[in-house]
Amino acid sequence: MNFRETGLFSKLIIDYVEGNSDLDSFYAQPPTLDGYKKALLAKDFSAEYRNTLVEVLNEQYSRIETSEAVANNIAALSDKKTFTVTTGHQLNIFTGPLFYIYKLVATITLAKKLSEAYPQYKFVPVYWMGSEDHDYEEINHLYIDNQKYEWETNQGGATGRFYVEGLEEVLNQLPGRTEIFKQAFKKHANLSDVVRDYVNALFGNEGLVCLDADDARFKKEFLHVIKEELFEEVSHPLVETQSNALEKAGYKQQLEPRELNLFYLVDGLRARIVKEADSFSVVDTDLKFSVQEMEELLESNPERFSPNVILRPVYQEVILPNLGYIGGPSELAYWFQLKSVFDHFKLAFPILMPRSFVLYLNQATGRKIDKLGVAVKDLFLREDLFVNAYVKSKSNGQLSLAEAKVEMATLFANIKEKAANIDVTLVDLVESEQLNSIKSINRVEHKMLKAEKRQRTDELRILHEIYASVYPAGIPHERRENILSIDDPNFIDQLLGLLNPLDLKYVIIRADK
Repeated sequence: MNFRETGLFSKLIIDYVEGNSDLDSFYAQPPTLDGYKKALLAKDFSAEYRNTLVEVLNEQYSRIETSEAVANNIAALSDKKTFTVTTGHQLNIFTGPLFYIYKLVATITLAKKLSEAYPQYKFVPVYWMGSEDHDYEEINHLYIDNQKYEWETNQGGATGRFYVEGLEEVLNQLPGRTEIFKQAFKKHANLSDVVRDYVNALFGNEGLVCLDADDARFKKEFLHVIKEELFEEVSHPLVETQSNALEKAGYKQQLEPRELNLFYLVDGLRARIVKEADSFSVVDTDLKFSVQEMEELLESNPERFSPNVILRPVYQEVILPNLGYIGGPSELAYWFQLKSVFDHFKLAFPILMPRSFVLYLNQATGRKIDKLGVAVKDLFLREDLFVNAYVKSKSNGQLSLAEAKVEMATLFANIKEKAANIDVTLVDLVESEQLNSIKSINRVEHKMLKAEKRQRTDELRILHEIYASVYPAGIPHERRENILSIDDPNFIDQLLGLLNPLDLKYVIIRADK
Protein backbone atom coordinates (compact mmCIF):
# COMPACT_ATOMS: atom_id res chain seq x y z
CA MET A 1 0.00 0.00 0.00
CA ASN A 2 1.15 3.54 -0.58
CA PHE A 3 1.85 5.72 2.44
CA ARG A 4 -1.23 7.90 2.07
CA GLU A 5 -3.63 4.92 1.98
CA THR A 6 -2.41 3.61 5.35
CA GLY A 7 -3.39 6.76 7.24
CA LEU A 8 -0.32 6.26 9.46
CA PHE A 9 1.96 9.04 8.24
CA SER A 10 2.20 12.76 8.88
CA LYS A 11 1.48 15.41 6.26
CA LEU A 12 5.23 16.11 6.14
CA ILE A 13 6.18 12.57 5.15
CA ILE A 14 3.26 12.19 2.71
CA ASP A 15 4.10 15.46 0.98
CA TYR A 16 7.78 14.52 0.81
CA VAL A 17 7.29 11.13 -0.82
CA GLU A 18 4.69 12.60 -3.18
CA GLY A 19 7.03 15.44 -4.19
CA ASN A 20 5.00 18.39 -2.89
CA SER A 21 6.87 21.55 -3.92
CA ASP A 22 6.13 23.22 -0.56
CA LEU A 23 9.02 21.19 0.87
CA ASP A 24 11.56 21.85 -1.88
CA SER A 25 13.60 24.37 0.10
CA PHE A 26 14.03 22.00 3.05
CA TYR A 27 16.09 19.33 1.30
CA ALA A 28 18.57 19.02 -1.57
CA GLN A 29 17.55 16.06 -3.76
CA PRO A 30 14.46 13.81 -3.87
CA PRO A 31 14.59 10.09 -2.88
CA THR A 32 14.92 8.85 -6.47
CA LEU A 33 17.62 7.37 -8.68
CA ASP A 34 17.87 10.68 -10.52
CA GLY A 35 18.28 12.44 -7.18
CA TYR A 36 21.24 10.19 -6.41
CA LYS A 37 22.79 10.94 -9.78
CA LYS A 38 22.80 14.64 -8.90
CA ALA A 39 24.04 13.93 -5.37
CA LEU A 40 27.00 11.96 -6.78
CA LEU A 41 28.10 14.98 -8.79
CA ALA A 42 27.77 17.31 -5.81
CA LYS A 43 29.58 15.20 -3.22
CA ASP A 44 33.18 16.05 -2.45
CA PHE A 45 35.06 14.08 0.21
CA SER A 46 38.73 14.35 1.07
CA ALA A 47 41.25 11.53 0.68
CA GLU A 48 42.53 12.27 4.18
CA TYR A 49 39.13 11.70 5.73
CA ARG A 50 38.71 8.52 3.69
CA ASN A 51 41.99 7.21 5.09
CA THR A 52 40.87 7.97 8.64
CA LEU A 53 37.58 6.19 8.02
CA VAL A 54 39.29 3.06 6.70
CA GLU A 55 41.84 3.11 9.53
CA VAL A 56 39.21 3.30 12.26
CA LEU A 57 36.96 0.69 10.65
CA ASN A 58 39.83 -1.77 10.21
CA GLU A 59 40.72 -1.30 13.85
CA GLN A 60 37.13 -1.83 15.00
CA TYR A 61 36.68 -4.90 12.80
CA SER A 62 39.97 -6.41 13.97
CA ARG A 63 38.04 -7.51 17.05
CA ILE A 64 35.62 -9.73 15.11
CA GLU A 65 35.72 -12.27 12.30
CA THR A 66 35.06 -10.01 9.33
CA SER A 67 33.26 -11.28 6.26
CA GLU A 68 34.89 -10.91 2.86
CA ALA A 69 32.09 -8.61 1.68
CA VAL A 70 32.62 -6.25 4.63
CA ALA A 71 36.42 -6.29 4.27
CA ASN A 72 36.08 -5.43 0.58
CA ASN A 73 33.66 -2.61 1.32
CA ILE A 74 35.94 -1.13 3.98
CA ALA A 75 38.90 -1.24 1.61
CA ALA A 76 36.82 0.35 -1.16
CA LEU A 77 36.07 3.38 1.03
CA SER A 78 39.57 4.70 0.30
CA ASP A 79 38.58 5.09 -3.36
CA LYS A 80 37.14 8.44 -4.47
CA LYS A 81 34.40 6.65 -6.45
CA THR A 82 33.03 4.88 -3.38
CA PHE A 83 30.16 6.39 -1.40
CA THR A 84 28.01 5.34 1.51
CA VAL A 85 24.30 5.14 2.27
CA THR A 86 23.59 5.13 5.97
CA THR A 87 21.05 4.36 8.63
CA GLY A 88 21.47 5.03 12.32
CA HIS A 89 20.01 3.46 15.42
CA GLN A 90 20.62 2.98 19.12
CA LEU A 91 22.31 -0.15 20.43
CA ASN A 92 19.12 -1.97 21.39
CA ILE A 93 19.89 -5.24 23.11
CA PHE A 94 19.55 -8.26 20.79
CA THR A 95 18.44 -5.94 17.93
CA GLY A 96 15.40 -4.53 19.76
CA PRO A 97 12.20 -4.07 17.70
CA LEU A 98 11.80 -5.44 14.20
CA PHE A 99 11.95 -2.09 12.45
CA TYR A 100 15.65 -1.98 13.35
CA ILE A 101 16.10 -5.01 11.08
CA TYR A 102 13.98 -3.37 8.39
CA LYS A 103 16.19 -0.26 8.47
CA LEU A 104 19.35 -2.32 8.00
CA VAL A 105 17.82 -4.36 5.18
CA ALA A 106 16.61 -1.19 3.45
CA THR A 107 20.11 0.29 3.63
CA ILE A 108 21.65 -2.83 2.12
CA THR A 109 19.03 -2.92 -0.63
CA LEU A 110 19.51 0.76 -1.44
CA ALA A 111 23.26 0.24 -1.89
CA LYS A 112 22.55 -2.65 -4.26
CA LYS A 113 20.02 -0.64 -6.29
CA LEU A 114 22.44 2.26 -6.66
CA SER A 115 25.24 -0.09 -7.69
CA GLU A 116 23.01 -1.51 -10.41
CA ALA A 117 22.01 1.96 -11.61
CA TYR A 118 25.51 3.48 -11.50
CA PRO A 119 28.03 0.63 -11.95
CA GLN A 120 30.95 3.05 -12.38
CA TYR A 121 30.64 3.84 -8.64
CA LYS A 122 30.60 1.67 -5.52
CA PHE A 123 28.04 2.09 -2.75
CA VAL A 124 28.62 0.80 0.76
CA PRO A 125 25.74 0.31 3.24
CA VAL A 126 26.62 1.67 6.69
CA TYR A 127 24.98 1.19 10.06
CA TRP A 128 25.82 4.20 12.22
CA MET A 129 25.87 2.73 15.70
CA GLY A 130 24.24 5.03 18.24
CA SER A 131 27.06 4.28 20.66
CA GLU A 132 27.11 7.74 22.23
CA ASP A 133 23.40 7.77 23.08
CA HIS A 134 22.72 7.66 26.80
CA ASP A 135 19.02 6.78 26.81
CA TYR A 136 19.50 3.46 28.59
CA GLU A 137 15.76 3.01 29.23
CA GLU A 138 15.13 2.95 25.47
CA ILE A 139 17.55 0.10 24.73
CA ASN A 140 17.43 -2.14 27.80
CA HIS A 141 14.45 -4.33 26.85
CA LEU A 142 12.85 -6.33 24.09
CA TYR A 143 9.56 -8.15 23.48
CA ILE A 144 9.18 -11.67 22.14
CA ASP A 145 5.60 -12.87 21.66
CA ASN A 146 4.45 -9.99 23.87
CA GLN A 147 6.74 -11.11 26.72
CA LYS A 148 9.12 -8.43 28.01
CA TYR A 149 12.78 -9.20 28.74
CA GLU A 150 14.73 -6.46 30.50
CA TRP A 151 18.36 -5.75 31.40
CA GLU A 152 19.02 -3.94 34.66
CA THR A 153 22.32 -2.13 35.21
CA ASN A 154 23.47 0.92 37.17
CA GLN A 155 25.83 2.10 34.45
CA GLY A 156 25.48 5.56 32.97
CA GLY A 157 26.83 7.59 30.09
CA ALA A 158 27.25 6.44 26.50
CA THR A 159 25.64 3.02 26.10
CA GLY A 160 28.25 1.84 23.61
CA ARG A 161 30.79 1.88 26.44
CA PHE A 162 28.58 -0.18 28.78
CA TYR A 163 30.06 -3.41 30.07
CA VAL A 164 27.67 -6.27 29.38
CA GLU A 165 27.64 -7.93 32.80
CA GLY A 166 24.16 -9.17 33.59
CA LEU A 167 23.02 -9.05 29.99
CA GLU A 168 23.92 -12.69 29.48
CA GLU A 169 21.36 -13.59 32.15
CA VAL A 170 18.70 -11.97 29.96
CA LEU A 171 20.05 -13.78 26.92
CA ASN A 172 19.71 -17.15 28.64
CA GLN A 173 15.99 -16.51 29.13
CA LEU A 174 15.27 -15.81 25.47
CA PRO A 175 13.50 -18.37 23.28
CA GLY A 176 14.38 -19.06 19.67
CA ARG A 177 17.61 -18.98 17.69
CA THR A 178 19.99 -17.08 19.98
CA GLU A 179 23.32 -18.61 18.92
CA ILE A 180 24.68 -15.49 17.19
CA PHE A 181 24.06 -13.47 20.35
CA LYS A 182 25.73 -16.09 22.55
CA GLN A 183 28.79 -16.16 20.29
CA ALA A 184 29.07 -12.36 20.47
CA PHE A 185 28.96 -12.42 24.26
CA LYS A 186 31.76 -14.94 24.45
CA LYS A 187 34.15 -12.58 22.66
CA HIS A 188 33.45 -9.04 23.85
CA ALA A 189 33.10 -7.00 27.02
CA ASN A 190 31.32 -3.84 25.89
CA LEU A 191 27.97 -3.33 24.19
CA SER A 192 29.34 -1.65 21.06
CA ASP A 193 31.58 -4.62 20.21
CA VAL A 194 28.81 -7.12 21.00
CA VAL A 195 26.36 -5.35 18.70
CA ARG A 196 28.90 -5.07 15.88
CA ASP A 197 29.58 -8.80 16.20
CA TYR A 198 25.97 -9.97 15.98
CA VAL A 199 25.02 -7.46 13.27
CA ASN A 200 27.98 -8.75 11.29
CA ALA A 201 26.73 -12.30 11.84
CA LEU A 202 23.31 -11.30 10.52
CA PHE A 203 24.35 -9.05 7.63
CA GLY A 204 28.10 -9.39 7.09
CA ASN A 205 27.65 -11.42 3.92
CA GLU A 206 25.64 -8.50 2.53
CA GLY A 207 28.56 -6.14 3.13
CA LEU A 208 26.90 -4.02 5.82
CA VAL A 209 29.55 -1.97 7.64
CA CYS A 210 28.97 -1.03 11.29
CA LEU A 211 30.58 2.26 12.35
CA ASP A 212 31.15 3.37 15.94
CA ALA A 213 31.88 7.11 15.70
CA ASP A 214 32.92 7.39 19.35
CA ASP A 215 36.56 7.90 18.38
CA ALA A 216 39.00 10.79 18.90
CA ARG A 217 40.17 10.67 15.29
CA PHE A 218 36.68 11.35 14.00
CA LYS A 219 36.08 14.05 16.61
CA LYS A 220 39.23 15.79 15.47
CA GLU A 221 37.75 16.03 11.96
CA PHE A 222 34.57 17.41 13.53
CA LEU A 223 36.49 19.95 15.62
CA HIS A 224 35.65 22.97 13.48
CA VAL A 225 31.93 22.33 14.05
CA ILE A 226 32.42 21.79 17.79
CA LYS A 227 34.36 25.06 18.11
CA GLU A 228 31.74 27.14 16.33
CA GLU A 229 28.99 25.54 18.38
CA LEU A 230 30.81 26.11 21.68
CA PHE A 231 31.92 29.67 21.17
CA GLU A 232 29.26 31.04 18.82
CA GLU A 233 26.23 28.77 19.44
CA VAL A 234 25.77 28.74 15.70
CA SER A 235 23.20 25.97 15.22
CA HIS A 236 20.38 27.34 17.40
CA PRO A 237 19.39 30.38 15.31
CA LEU A 238 19.83 28.43 12.06
CA VAL A 239 17.54 25.61 13.17
CA GLU A 240 15.07 28.00 14.73
CA THR A 241 14.76 30.03 11.52
CA GLN A 242 14.29 26.92 9.38
CA SER A 243 11.82 25.44 11.86
CA ASN A 244 9.74 28.62 11.73
CA ALA A 245 9.77 28.45 7.93
CA LEU A 246 8.68 24.81 8.14
CA GLU A 247 5.77 25.73 10.39
CA LYS A 248 4.81 28.62 8.11
CA ALA A 249 4.66 26.11 5.24
CA GLY A 250 2.16 24.07 7.25
CA TYR A 251 4.37 21.45 8.92
CA LYS A 252 5.04 20.72 12.58
CA GLN A 253 8.61 20.84 13.84
CA GLN A 254 9.85 17.67 15.47
CA LEU A 255 12.24 19.11 18.05
CA GLU A 256 13.39 22.32 19.69
CA PRO A 257 17.09 23.19 19.37
CA ARG A 258 19.05 24.10 22.46
CA GLU A 259 21.28 27.16 22.56
CA LEU A 260 24.30 24.84 22.77
CA ASN A 261 23.91 21.39 21.21
CA LEU A 262 26.81 19.44 22.66
CA PHE A 263 27.36 16.94 25.46
CA TYR A 264 30.41 16.34 27.63
CA LEU A 265 31.41 12.69 27.27
CA VAL A 266 33.62 10.54 29.52
CA ASP A 267 33.21 7.02 30.86
CA GLY A 268 30.01 6.87 32.87
CA LEU A 269 28.83 10.35 31.91
CA ARG A 270 27.20 12.10 28.95
CA ALA A 271 25.74 15.41 30.09
CA ARG A 272 24.84 18.71 28.45
CA ILE A 273 27.33 21.54 28.21
CA VAL A 274 25.89 24.98 28.96
CA LYS A 275 27.50 28.34 28.34
CA GLU A 276 27.65 30.92 31.09
CA ALA A 277 28.92 34.50 31.03
CA ASP A 278 32.62 33.70 30.83
CA SER A 279 32.77 29.95 31.32
CA PHE A 280 31.17 26.59 30.55
CA SER A 281 29.62 24.04 32.91
CA VAL A 282 28.36 20.49 32.61
CA VAL A 283 24.76 19.97 33.75
CA ASP A 284 24.22 17.95 36.96
CA THR A 285 27.96 17.88 37.72
CA ASP A 286 30.54 20.14 39.38
CA LEU A 287 32.53 20.41 36.16
CA LYS A 288 33.32 23.96 35.04
CA PHE A 289 35.72 25.24 32.40
CA SER A 290 37.00 28.69 31.57
CA VAL A 291 37.13 29.66 27.90
CA GLN A 292 40.87 28.98 27.85
CA GLU A 293 40.45 25.60 29.55
CA MET A 294 37.78 24.65 27.04
CA GLU A 295 40.01 25.64 24.12
CA GLU A 296 42.82 23.50 25.54
CA LEU A 297 40.45 20.57 26.10
CA LEU A 298 39.27 20.76 22.49
CA GLU A 299 42.80 20.28 21.24
CA SER A 300 43.87 17.63 23.76
CA ASN A 301 40.66 15.57 24.09
CA PRO A 302 38.18 16.15 21.24
CA GLU A 303 36.57 12.78 22.07
CA ARG A 304 35.04 14.39 25.17
CA PHE A 305 32.59 16.30 23.03
CA SER A 306 29.49 14.53 21.78
CA PRO A 307 26.89 16.02 19.41
CA ASN A 308 23.24 15.95 20.38
CA VAL A 309 20.36 15.16 18.03
CA ILE A 310 20.81 18.47 16.17
CA LEU A 311 24.50 18.02 15.38
CA ARG A 312 24.75 14.22 15.11
CA PRO A 313 23.59 14.32 11.45
CA VAL A 314 26.24 16.96 10.75
CA TYR A 315 28.89 14.78 12.41
CA GLN A 316 27.81 11.85 10.26
CA GLU A 317 28.17 13.81 7.05
CA VAL A 318 31.55 15.24 8.07
CA ILE A 319 33.20 11.85 8.54
CA LEU A 320 31.42 9.77 5.86
CA PRO A 321 31.34 10.06 2.04
CA ASN A 322 27.60 9.75 2.43
CA LEU A 323 24.81 10.29 -0.10
CA GLY A 324 21.61 9.11 1.58
CA TYR A 325 20.17 8.59 5.06
CA ILE A 326 17.45 6.03 5.82
CA GLY A 327 15.30 6.83 8.83
CA GLY A 328 11.87 6.58 10.35
CA PRO A 329 9.21 9.32 10.10
CA SER A 330 10.22 11.02 13.37
CA GLU A 331 13.89 10.98 12.41
CA LEU A 332 13.35 12.44 8.98
CA ALA A 333 11.03 15.09 10.41
CA TYR A 334 13.87 16.72 12.32
CA TRP A 335 16.29 16.40 9.40
CA PHE A 336 14.01 18.83 7.54
CA GLN A 337 14.89 21.38 10.25
CA LEU A 338 18.63 21.07 9.57
CA LYS A 339 19.41 22.01 5.98
CA SER A 340 20.46 25.55 6.91
CA VAL A 341 23.00 24.09 9.36
CA PHE A 342 24.46 21.96 6.58
CA ASP A 343 24.57 24.99 4.30
CA HIS A 344 26.40 26.96 6.97
CA PHE A 345 29.12 24.33 7.29
CA LYS A 346 29.25 23.88 3.49
CA LEU A 347 28.19 20.23 3.71
CA ALA A 348 26.12 18.41 1.10
CA PHE A 349 22.70 17.57 2.54
CA PRO A 350 22.06 13.81 2.10
CA ILE A 351 19.00 12.39 0.38
CA LEU A 352 16.41 11.53 3.00
CA MET A 353 14.95 8.04 2.56
CA PRO A 354 11.96 6.78 4.55
CA ARG A 355 12.82 3.38 5.97
CA SER A 356 10.96 0.27 4.88
CA PHE A 357 7.70 -0.44 6.70
CA VAL A 358 6.29 -3.94 7.12
CA LEU A 359 2.92 -5.26 8.20
CA TYR A 360 3.80 -8.83 9.25
CA LEU A 361 1.12 -11.50 9.51
CA ASN A 362 2.12 -14.78 11.14
CA GLN A 363 0.61 -18.09 10.02
CA ALA A 364 -2.13 -18.17 12.66
CA THR A 365 -3.20 -14.62 11.86
CA GLY A 366 -3.12 -15.32 8.14
CA ARG A 367 -5.43 -18.30 8.58
CA LYS A 368 -7.88 -16.20 10.62
CA ILE A 369 -7.87 -13.48 7.97
CA ASP A 370 -8.65 -16.07 5.30
CA LYS A 371 -11.35 -17.70 7.40
CA LEU A 372 -13.25 -14.45 7.86
CA GLY A 373 -12.40 -12.89 4.53
CA VAL A 374 -10.92 -9.79 6.19
CA ALA A 375 -9.73 -7.01 3.87
CA VAL A 376 -6.04 -6.56 4.72
CA LYS A 377 -6.22 -2.85 3.91
CA ASP A 378 -8.62 -2.48 6.84
CA LEU A 379 -5.84 -3.55 9.24
CA PHE A 380 -4.50 0.00 8.97
CA LEU A 381 -7.70 1.33 10.58
CA ARG A 382 -8.21 1.99 14.27
CA GLU A 383 -9.47 -1.18 15.98
CA ASP A 384 -13.11 -0.11 16.37
CA LEU A 385 -13.23 1.06 12.76
CA PHE A 386 -11.56 -2.20 11.66
CA VAL A 387 -14.30 -4.21 13.36
CA ASN A 388 -17.05 -1.97 12.00
CA ALA A 389 -15.67 -2.21 8.46
CA TYR A 390 -15.76 -6.01 8.65
CA VAL A 391 -19.31 -6.19 10.05
CA LYS A 392 -20.61 -3.73 7.46
CA SER A 393 -18.91 -5.67 4.66
CA LYS A 394 -20.86 -8.79 5.68
CA SER A 395 -24.25 -7.10 5.91
CA ASN A 396 -24.78 -6.57 2.15
CA GLY A 397 -25.51 -2.90 2.77
CA GLN A 398 -28.34 -3.60 5.22
CA LEU A 399 -26.62 -1.60 7.97
CA SER A 400 -26.39 1.59 5.94
CA LEU A 401 -29.13 4.21 5.96
CA ALA A 402 -27.33 6.39 3.43
CA GLU A 403 -30.28 6.31 1.04
CA ALA A 404 -32.60 7.44 3.80
CA LYS A 405 -30.25 10.34 4.55
CA VAL A 406 -30.32 11.41 0.90
CA GLU A 407 -34.11 11.23 0.83
CA MET A 408 -34.24 13.18 4.09
CA ALA A 409 -32.00 15.89 2.65
CA THR A 410 -34.25 16.21 -0.42
CA LEU A 411 -37.36 16.38 1.77
CA PHE A 412 -35.97 19.11 3.99
CA ALA A 413 -34.74 21.08 0.99
CA ASN A 414 -38.34 21.25 -0.25
CA ILE A 415 -39.61 22.15 3.21
CA LYS A 416 -36.96 24.86 3.56
CA GLU A 417 -37.94 26.38 0.20
CA LYS A 418 -41.65 26.50 1.10
CA ALA A 419 -40.96 27.86 4.59
CA ALA A 420 -38.71 30.61 3.21
CA ASN A 421 -41.46 31.74 0.84
CA ILE A 422 -43.77 32.22 3.81
CA ASP A 423 -41.29 33.62 6.37
CA VAL A 424 -37.49 33.65 5.93
CA THR A 425 -37.00 33.38 9.70
CA LEU A 426 -38.41 29.84 9.53
CA VAL A 427 -35.31 28.62 7.66
CA ASP A 428 -33.28 28.31 10.88
CA LEU A 429 -36.07 26.20 12.42
CA VAL A 430 -36.13 23.87 9.40
CA GLU A 431 -32.36 23.46 9.45
CA SER A 432 -32.42 22.67 13.17
CA GLU A 433 -35.10 20.03 12.65
CA GLN A 434 -33.12 18.58 9.75
CA LEU A 435 -30.05 18.26 12.00
CA ASN A 436 -32.14 16.49 14.66
CA SER A 437 -33.51 14.09 12.05
CA ILE A 438 -30.03 13.22 10.83
CA LYS A 439 -28.94 12.56 14.42
CA SER A 440 -31.94 10.26 14.85
CA ILE A 441 -31.07 8.29 11.69
CA ASN A 442 -27.45 8.01 12.87
CA ARG A 443 -28.63 6.64 16.24
CA VAL A 444 -30.76 4.05 14.49
CA GLU A 445 -27.84 3.12 12.23
CA HIS A 446 -25.59 2.74 15.28
CA LYS A 447 -28.16 0.52 17.01
CA MET A 448 -28.45 -1.65 13.91
CA LEU A 449 -24.66 -2.07 13.86
CA LYS A 450 -24.60 -3.06 17.53
CA ALA A 451 -27.37 -5.58 16.97
CA GLU A 452 -25.47 -7.08 14.03
CA LYS A 453 -22.36 -7.39 16.19
CA ARG A 454 -24.31 -9.35 18.80
CA GLN A 455 -25.08 -11.87 16.09
CA ARG A 456 -21.35 -12.23 15.29
CA THR A 457 -19.67 -12.71 18.67
CA ASP A 458 -17.36 -15.48 17.47
CA GLU A 459 -16.26 -13.46 14.46
CA LEU A 460 -15.66 -10.41 16.65
CA ARG A 461 -13.46 -12.46 18.98
CA ILE A 462 -11.33 -13.56 16.02
CA LEU A 463 -11.20 -10.00 14.70
CA HIS A 464 -9.80 -8.78 18.01
CA GLU A 465 -7.26 -11.63 17.99
CA ILE A 466 -6.15 -10.60 14.50
CA TYR A 467 -5.78 -7.00 15.56
CA ALA A 468 -3.89 -7.91 18.74
CA SER A 469 -1.40 -9.86 16.62
CA VAL A 470 -0.81 -6.93 14.28
CA TYR A 471 -0.80 -4.35 17.11
CA PRO A 472 0.41 -6.10 20.29
CA ALA A 473 -0.44 -3.90 23.28
CA GLY A 474 -1.81 -1.40 20.77
CA ILE A 475 1.63 -0.86 19.19
CA PRO A 476 2.46 -1.73 15.57
CA HIS A 477 4.10 -5.17 15.43
CA GLU A 478 7.28 -3.82 13.85
CA ARG A 479 7.76 -1.32 16.68
CA ARG A 480 7.37 -3.84 19.51
CA GLU A 481 8.24 -7.42 18.61
CA ASN A 482 11.81 -8.70 18.23
CA ILE A 483 13.11 -10.79 15.34
CA LEU A 484 13.22 -13.80 17.69
CA SER A 485 9.42 -13.80 17.60
CA ILE A 486 9.58 -14.66 13.88
CA ASP A 487 9.71 -18.44 13.57
CA ASP A 488 11.27 -18.47 10.12
CA PRO A 489 15.02 -18.96 9.58
CA ASN A 490 14.69 -17.46 6.09
CA PHE A 491 12.96 -14.27 7.20
CA ILE A 492 15.91 -11.95 6.58
CA ASP A 493 16.47 -13.46 3.12
CA GLN A 494 12.79 -12.83 2.41
CA LEU A 495 13.17 -9.21 3.51
CA LEU A 496 16.22 -8.74 1.30
CA GLY A 497 14.14 -9.84 -1.66
CA LEU A 498 11.10 -7.70 -0.83
CA LEU A 499 12.17 -4.40 0.72
CA ASN A 500 13.14 -1.61 -1.63
CA PRO A 501 13.42 1.91 -0.16
CA LEU A 502 13.21 3.41 -3.65
CA ASP A 503 9.69 1.94 -3.92
CA LEU A 504 7.97 3.88 -1.17
CA LYS A 505 5.28 1.42 -0.10
CA TYR A 506 4.09 -0.21 3.11
CA VAL A 507 4.93 -3.88 2.55
CA ILE A 508 2.61 -6.67 3.72
CA ILE A 509 4.30 -10.00 4.48
CA ARG A 510 2.41 -13.20 5.27
CA ALA A 511 4.30 -16.05 6.87
CA ASP A 512 2.21 -18.61 5.01
CA LYS A 513 2.66 -17.11 1.55
